[in-house]
Amino acid sequence: MSEEQEKKSVTIEELKESLADLRFSVSEFQDSIGEYLVAVEELWSEVKSHLASVEARLAGLEVHLSGMPGDAEWQPEKLDQMLQDLKEIGAGIARMRQRFRSFTQGYRERVN
Repeated sequence: MSEEQEKKSVTIEELKESLADLRFSVSEFQDSIGEYLVAVEELWSEVKSHLASVEARLAGLEVHLSGMPGDAEWQPEKLDQMLQDLKEIGAGIARMRQRFRSFTQGYRERVN
């Protein structure tokens, strides 16, 4: 037997071990994808719920504004409250965006 053939000879046990390692790796990868999809679904559910409440608040403000006559005198307190509501809504959306970015970045790093 030549030296090359001796170096290349592999035992059945080594093949079985390699196969088992590869199967474990595939299983781990599949599990991580499953975890990611569950997390995405949970985050999406939260985001949809939050966006629905944001849309309801915005619709309420629109109804309030459209019900006011154009020449009506506005009370400063009402204007201040509406501006505060809009700022809170905008801040909530910014937090959601940041959370989403952090979520996707975290999973990108885990996968790589």
